[in-house]
This record gives sequence, C-alpha cells and structure tokens, in this order.
Amino acid sequence: MQTIRKMFAHVDWANRELLEALRAAPAEKAEKASILFLHVLQAEHIWLTRLRGESTEGLPLWEDHADLAVCAALIEANGSGFPAWLDALPEDRLDKPIAYRSQAGVPFESSPRDILIHVALHGQYHRGQINAALRAGGIEPAAVDYILYARLDADA
Repeated sequence: MQTIRKMFAHVDWANRELLEALRAAPAEKAEKASILFLHVLQAEHIWLTRLRGESTEGLPLWEDHADLAVCAALIEANGSGFPAWLDALPEDRLDKPIAYRSQAGVPFESSPRDILIHVALHGQYHRGQINAALRAGGIEPAAVDYILYARLDADA
C-alpha cells in the first residue's frame, strides 16, 4: 500500500508542477497541452468517483478547451480525494474487484489496485504528451519524473 500512496503523492506533485508550467505559458501556445492536462485530471476524477462506488454518468472526459481554474480545482479535489480514499480502504480490499460502468455505460469489474496503477500510468503517459506539446510551442516542459519527486521527498 505504501508504494501506491507514494505513486499518488507523485501524481499530485506532478499535476501541480504542470499547472504552474501551463500558467506561465502563453495560452495560445499551450492550448493543446492544456486540453490534454484537463483530460488527465477529469480521468482521475472519474476513476476516484468509481472507486467511491458512485456513478460517473455525465462526467466529461474530453473538452474542446481547458480552463486552468477548473484544472486547479480538480487538482485539489483529486489530490485530497485519493489519499482519503486510500486511508479508508482496508488493505485486504485492494485486490477485491469493484463494479463500475464506463463512460459509454458498459459494465466492468476491476480491482482497486489495477485501477490505481492505471490512473498513475495514464497520467504519466499524457504528462509526456503535454510536455512534448509545450516543447513544440517553444515552452520549457515541466520536469515531472518520479525520481525528481522522490529526491524532493527524501530531502523533506
């Protein structure tokens, strides 16, 4: 469970680092990156909602534009929501499948462990795309590798 907690501390840190990079960038040069970033945060929110046993019907997964204030609010909600959910989860429930529906309404069952690993990897995949989009726009990408977070965490 400690590894998963560290993964989600990194997710939160990386999201905050990217938000600052996007805030510092000219909006017209960071539009694609901002849309991808909003998608990451919306996906995190959707998965957290599913883990809580709630419906995700009507929750958006993709938008045509991104508002960084919305991104900041999602970072706060997800950044506190995942640790709180993990704190309430007995470790023996980590591998017990939960039922949920996809955004298309298709029923699935997955273990919380698999969902949490997916959320962390999905975000890291898109953070790479976001950084590539920033670089293509002539903007310095955000350094969000896990080892950078781990070094900061070790210094704390």
